[in-house]
Amino acid sequence: MIYVALVVGIILLGAAGILAWKNSQIIAEKSTSNGASATSLQYTVHITNQWQDQDSLTLVALFHTSYVVGEQDLHAYLCRLTGKGGELKLYEAENVMLHNIRHAKQKGKLLFGVAIPESVIHEEEKEVLNRLEQVLLNPENG
Repeated sequence: MIYVALVVGIILLGAAGILAWKNSQIIAEKSTSNGASATSLQYTVHITNQWQDQDSLTLVALFHTSYVVGEQDLHAYLCRLTGKGGELKLYEAENVMLHNIRHAKQKGKLLFGVAIPESVIHEEEKEVLNRLEQVLLNPENG
């Protein structure tokens, strides 16, 4: 009886090993076909009074909002970094943008906000842009 249990245990362990191996192959195939995963990318919120051409060398703008601070118009861009030295994960950059938008809306200083969907490369980025647009459009989120 104990030998039967031992054989069944070995068979189960072997099957689990084969399933794990096949699963890792599927994941590896999927990640190489889609390019870099969204979790490996780095983002930032670039706040400036004017977008410069040199900014485009290291930043890809995904969302742009503008608001008034004092007498000056400031622009905040949620950007994906194209080089090394990233600052934030996507959800962290989203939280910074949400804070900026809500703060500007509460003060009545928000000028506009717009998504840049042609820059999106992952579904996660698209979802973030949709959430940011909803905050802009919903008067209760201010």
